[in-house]
Amino acid sequence: MTQKSIFDFRDYKSYLAWRTGPRERRMGEKAAMARALHVQPTYVTQVVHGAAHLSLEQAECLSAHFGFSEEESHYLMLLVLRGRAGTNSLRNYFDRQIDGVLQNRLVLTNRLGAPNRLSEEDRSVYYSSWCYAAVHMALTIPALRTRVAIAQNLQLTVKKVSEILEFLERAGIAKRNGDIYEPEATEVRLGNSSHNILKHHSNWRTQAALSLDREDISDLHYSGVYSLSRADALRIKDKILEELKGTLQCVRDSKEEVLYAYTIDFFRVAPKASR
Repeated sequence: MTQKSIFDFRDYKSYLAWRTGPRERRMGEKAAMARALHVQPTYVTQVVHGAAHLSLEQAECLSAHFGFSEEESHYLMLLVLRGRAGTNSLRNYFDRQIDGVLQNRLVLTNRLGAPNRLSEEDRSVYYSSWCYAAVHMALTIPALRTRVAIAQNLQLTVKKVSEILEFLERAGIAKRNGDIYEPEATEVRLGNSSHNILKHHSNWRTQAALSLDREDISDLHYSGVYSLSRADALRIKDKILEELKGTLQCVRDSKEEVLYAYTIDFFRVAPKASR
């Protein structure tokens, strides 16, 4: 079955119909849903394919049964409320609420959180060059916690690395113990509204372009241009953000051995000319 989420649907009955799957597994899923709701499987069939509607209490039960997050549960409630609405104006009201949830999910810091321990002045320095973030993340690797080791690994001068380490220590995101430096914070993130965001993106896309010359088999580069519907474009962005959350969790759980950069671009080509 193709992987989807509740956010791929604007009608809860369509979601439940997808959830029950093809005919060969339909009864098992419907039976499980019926047990969770304390109803007969025929009632689930009437909800999915007929005129019956879930109550909010039943939607809450299914959210628990599906293992939904708070955000997913809230979205299911909105879909149920829209489905139960008796007037066009009320359906339009819940449509706006649903649109708000979907739009909110497209904001990166809303999906990933916004850990940030830097002052505005320090952020301007930190994002002025790729070197600051690279040295900062290098400190998470035990073998790269001295000025010389970092300089050799990143091909920077020891003087430059020393200046960066002094800044990181002063900013409170690194600490020094003799000749050894360790990270105090490992996540610093910018929102789309920050004036540093363009510099941050351009810094690492420049490094991505330079990495093409190395032709390292462990690197990955892909570029493509597509035509697709506006709805599918938003759906793809949502899936990319969800995958990014999983990637960041994998990074958090991973042993620190090597440095990698991860850049993502998914954007509309010539937006003014393509309305």
